[in-house]
Formats: sequence, structure tokens, C-alpha cells
Amino acid sequence: MARSSQLVPLCSAVLFAQALLAQCTVPGAPAQGVPDSTFDALVTLNGPGWTGGDGTYSSVLPDGRHLWGWSDSYIGTVDPDTRLRHSYFPTAHNSLTIQDANNNVTTVGYPPKTDSYFVPTNSAFEYWMGDAVTVQPSPGIYKIKIMLAEFFVNSTTIKFEGNAVAQLAWPSLSIDSITPLSLPDLTIQWGTKIMHDSSYYYIYGIRDPGTANKLPYVARMSSVNDLTIPSKWQFWNASKNRWVNTQASATNLSGVPAITGEYTVNKMQASSGIFYLMTGMDPQNPPYPLWQNVTTYYSCSPPGPWTTRTVVYTTPETGAAGCSVGTLFTYDPRAHAEFTNSSGVLISYNVNANNGQDLVCANDYKPRFIRVAIPGLIGPL
Repeated sequence: MARSSQLVPLCSAVLFAQALLAQCTVPGAPAQGVPDSTFDALVTLNGPGWTGGDGTYSSVLPDGRHLWGWSDSYIGTVDPDTRLRHSYFPTAHNSLTIQDANNNVTTVGYPPKTDSYFVPTNSAFEYWMGDAVTVQPSPGIYKIKIMLAEFFVNSTTIKFEGNAVAQLAWPSLSIDSITPLSLPDLTIQWGTKIMHDSSYYYIYGIRDPGTANKLPYVARMSSVNDLTIPSKWQFWNASKNRWVNTQASATNLSGVPAITGEYTVNKMQASSGIFYLMTGMDPQNPPYPLWQNVTTYYSCSPPGPWTTRTVVYTTPETGAAGCSVGTLFTYDPRAHAEFTNSSGVLISYNVNANNGQDLVCANDYKPRFIRVAIPGLIGPL
């Protein structure tokens, strides 16, 4: 009994210290976004090579160039006058491009490769892209690790089958390995963002029940080598305000009523101090296929709680006519914090067609980019 009574003030002191560490002064609410014509032009390509895709993941390579990861992709050519493709069928379910300092874009593996860069062993499944992180296992040696999401896909069904981690050699970007993850269950899809902060790597995920109630989750690991070992991850429980050892005990992140699947979390510096920026889209108001509200949140720590919910942009493409038979929809905004400049943080969102036949028009299937100014923003950390 005496030992327990001594632990109470000690535990209280630890919790109080953790609360102090989590405090910060977040900046004022973001301004409304404005289109970024430079990056819009960067993805308006006629080929030969990549001419469109979604996913829109970016990371910095060891030599300072930028690696872009795409999910369903078109690799080939587009008529430069009409911006028409040869077919509305995507040629790949995932692809990689590299952007150099002069904004030249090259497609990894092309020529001759026009199909998926990563291919599951099960021919009924497809890999879609997740976030990437560059690591240095030994001096002068670099590897790029990419989280992949494996899906069963046919004309009527899309079913999440698990995550895998691809490791690429540098500088060749050849595939060293693809390692399936032994997830405790398939209720959460992991890898929308991998963020290295202090002594941890944080990996963000989404619980998607197939409705508008899509909820964000986060896990962490002390070593990037544990990215392929979920049994070594810790999971955030917002109700208990602590990390737990099982995914079943995890809760969704506090302060975010719902968010689309490929959101981002970035550690940022403003004149007011360090804060964390979450960027995504509201899947509830309005519901799919009228998603249009690019939404941001602030936090003082990687798991939250999240505040200052702000709709920073309303996508004009949502509900607009496609080039032929249907309408367009937008989804999955992502912040690309490494491109932050004096005009604000760069954010992409994807544009797609409700009728696949409209995808013969290249402009109906490619990302768009905006800049969002944040008061006192300095840049990413």
C-alpha cells in the first residue's frame, strides 16, 4: 500500500511533464488556397512517359531531386493538340517519376516499361502507392522504402488485402525486395504518411468502412527497420492519451471527425514555434462523389489532439462536366511540405472522372496543385 501511494504523485508528475511537452502556440488559421500554375504545368505532360495518375506522393532523394509516387497511371503519349489519350484504360496501377532541379520529369523504368513498377505475387491483386522514406543504413549507402497497399480489384470489387514495404536501391531505384506486413487485422490501411520526428518514425493510416466515416490512426516505431514488423509498433489511444501495444486498443485521432484516405501529417516551423499540419479532405460534407473541401488541422504533437479545422480550398472541378459523358470528382489532398516557399505550403489533390470513358482526356485525370499561406510559416522540419 505504501508503494502504491508513492507512485501516485510520481505518475502525476510524469503526466504533467508530458502535457507541458505537448503544449505549443499554433499559428493563425491558414488562408484560402490559390492555384499553383508551376506545378500544374509540371504534371501536364504529353509523354513519351508518364502522362497522368493519382496518389501523388513525393519525397526528397539523396541527391536533392524529388521522387513522385503514383497509383493508377498512364504511361505512353498524349496528343499535344487535343490532349487525348489512345485509350481510357490506365496502363499501370503504380509508377514512379523523378523531378530534377530544372523541373524536368523522367519516368522510372521507361522506356520500355509502361506497366506497374511494383507487381504482387498474386495476379488477382494490385499494389497502390503509399508514402516513401529515404534511409542511410551505412555511410554513403542509401535505400528508399515505400509503403504499398495491396488490393483485390475487379470490375465490381475493391478490397484491401494488406500492406507491404518495397525497398529500392540507390541510385538505380531497382527493387531490392517487397516484404508483406503481418498486420494484426485489415481494419486499418497503413502508410498514407511516414514521418520521422526525433527518436520515432510515425506511420499514419486510415480506417475506411466504405462510408463517409473514414477515420485517421497513427502508430510509431523506434527504428525504421521495424517498418516491416507491426508487432513492434505502438499505437495511439486518444481516449487514454497514451501509446498502446496492440492495434485493437488503438483509437482514431482526436479532433478529426473524418478524412479521406491519403492525408498527410508534417512537422512545421512557424514564427510562433513548432507545430504539426494535417492535410486532407472532408468526406462527409458534402458526401462522395461531391467531395470538394480541402481541410487542414493543427496539433502540438504527432498524434494530436487536432484543432483549428479549416477548409482552405473548394475544388472547382467537383461536379464539372467530363470531356465526354460524365462528371468529375476530386479526392485525397496531400501536403508536399518540402516545396514550401514564401507563398505557402504546396498541396495537391486528385481529379478523376465518374465515367471511365472520360479518362481518354488527359486533363480529366491528373492532379492539381494549390498554395496555402499560413501566418508566420517558415518551413518544414
